[in-house]
Amino acid sequence: MRKFWILTKLQVSSLFGINKILHMKNAEEKKQGKRALGGLVAMVFAMGYMSVLYSYMLARSFQMFDTLPSLLGIMALATSLLILIFSIFETKGVLFGFGDFDIVMSWPVNVRAVAASRVLNIYASNFVYAFLLLLPAGVIYAIMAVPPLWFYPLFLFLILLLPALPTIVGALLGTLLTVATARMKKSNLMSVVVQMILVIGLMLVSMRSGMAFEDPTKIATFAEALRPMIQGMYPPAQWFQDALAAGSLPSVLWLFLLTAGSIALLIFWLGKNFVQVNSLIKSKPRGETFVMQRQVHASKSSALFRREWKRYFSSSLYVVNTAFGHVMMIAAGVALFVKADEALKFLEMPEVASVTALIPFVLGWMVSMGTTTASAISIEGKSLWIAKSLPISARDWLTAKLKVTLALAIPSVLITGTLITLSLKMTFHEAIWMYLLPLAYAVTFAVLGLWVNIRMPRLDWQTEAEAVKQGGATMVTIFVGMSAAFAPALVGGLTGSPLVAPITLAVLTALTIAMWSSLMRSGEKRMLTLHS
Repeated sequence: MRKFWILTKLQVSSLFGINKILHMKNAEEKKQGKRALGGLVAMVFAMGYMSVLYSYMLARSFQMFDTLPSLLGIMALATSLLILIFSIFETKGVLFGFGDFDIVMSWPVNVRAVAASRVLNIYASNFVYAFLLLLPAGVIYAIMAVPPLWFYPLFLFLILLLPALPTIVGALLGTLLTVATARMKKSNLMSVVVQMILVIGLMLVSMRSGMAFEDPTKIATFAEALRPMIQGMYPPAQWFQDALAAGSLPSVLWLFLLTAGSIALLIFWLGKNFVQVNSLIKSKPRGETFVMQRQVHASKSSALFRREWKRYFSSSLYVVNTAFGHVMMIAAGVALFVKADEALKFLEMPEVASVTALIPFVLGWMVSMGTTTASAISIEGKSLWIAKSLPISARDWLTAKLKVTLALAIPSVLITGTLITLSLKMTFHEAIWMYLLPLAYAVTFAVLGLWVNIRMPRLDWQTEAEAVKQGGATMVTIFVGMSAAFAPALVGGLTGSPLVAPITLAVLTALTIAMWSSLMRSGEKRMLTLHS
């Protein structure tokens, strides 16, 4: 048990630069750790603010129809779905196939202790999301419902339990996916495709269930309709609600027993198969040997772009976490094209003057989520010396990384913009913003990702999840993108002013020029000072 806690402490303390702040003597290393921790703090405030706003809006609606306890069930369901998706992504790279596998397994520790510490590491990062989503909902519920005193300690206890089951289920699904694709020659590509299908499927199920909320004729029977929906989709979310709202002891026991049982079964299974699965992932497919092929001559910029493109698709975690924004955007365009009336009804809000004025900003937000540059420098990791030893300038290096984001964003914007323009029969003036604004967001946030990442690199990662998901640059880029899209969308939607879009375009253009100029001035120096 002592060795298990030591392993867990080592992994958890490496999250978000904590180890660097506490133990590194080098001032630059400490500064990088503080930047990573600052990114975490920014993420906490941003997610906390959004959770408070969303929980309050739901609570007001539920209170009107005397269904306030449903707030707890809905937020538990949303949290569990989010954690399930994240756990699937993190399995390869955190639980299996992590960089220091050989070093860790050479230590005098039990295999089961190593596996358990890895599961707890995933749980620890998922608990942060659960805490940020559930705590505001619990506080708002407590203010409005004024529950008895036992509610508060029980609420904190159940927050600890709730993330465990989706973490374990996600780890199992991720393991099955990893094992199924490990021996394929195009294993990363297959892993990306299957993960995308799985995540989109989960989202479609969630959205389909959520349609029940939009039919005004069902609001009168809201309480009756909501409970079966949550119970049918995910019973532990209903147990969470019943335990806190009604003090149901069986619900607490069911949640505790299911959590404890699933953890025990997963650790038992991992203890027997942990080394075998890791060996399967790290080995090459049978018969695969290196064969010298025809050498291709290419220009410097073309060769660098090809290098970055191959590196991008070599990591399924990297692809799924960034390309998902583009996939989601194209899916939204297809939905509008196929069922425009139903989709517009879903978007209609009484306070909004023009729904079509909001769409370019929503597309801009989705594009900003898909930027690859926020972790493009961090993902170099220990291979950074290769890029630094090449006879290239910082401009060439950064431009190649920028091109990867644009190669994904530009086709996505053109396809989605065309689908939406045709489905809504827009005028030329309306249609032009469906292309200009999302493309402007794509370029601006591609440059912003580089600008922030070269200042806040995460090069000492042991798993790709640390570089792709836990880097301060990634968090800053995502939440700045969210704010930069939602703020003008709110102003444009409420006022209906035709000036919001051109002003936003001008601001984005000015910011892009300023950041790119800054990169060109200091990029060479910063590139040379980077070290893993």
